[in-house]
Amino acid sequence: MHSQRVLAIILMMTTISITLGSFPAHGQLEQTQLAVEISGVSKPEGQVCLNLFNSSNGFPSSREEAVQTLCIEMVEGPLVATFEDLNPGSYAISVFHDANGDNEFNRNFVGIPAEGFGFSRNPVALTGPPDFGDAAFLVAGTETRIEIELNYF
Repeated sequence: MHSQRVLAIILMMTTISITLGSFPAHGQLEQTQLAVEISGVSKPEGQVCLNLFNSSNGFPSSREEAVQTLCIEMVEGPLVATFEDLNPGSYAISVFHDANGDNEFNRNFVGIPAEGFGFSRNPVALTGPPDFGDAAFLVAGTETRIEIELNYF
């Protein structure tokens, strides 16, 4: 009976060490990248700017509170922006087509967007921007890919 108990403990410890060896050590998260394909661009001019958030703080427009921001020049073919070195977790993205290249999301005199815009998970945004939770998605693994479609008024 004692030898069976010892054998069971050895098997359990072996299983635990194999399992723990296949995951990063406590406190170490495996970095991942996020590829964002942007579709629905009305005119291939200017740039597209993206703001990546990991909480509702500042979402969707505060670049200062974004985890990462980037602007990419318009190119022929698929438009893909890549965020590098992210920790796995929940994120949300706001994006706008900066057609005139002034690094601002322009609106008309009554506040209606004058440039294209979009959000991760493509929620409908007719009366204002979505909440973080409506645009949040999970980043995990070595690479996550999403698509954001731009909207124009």
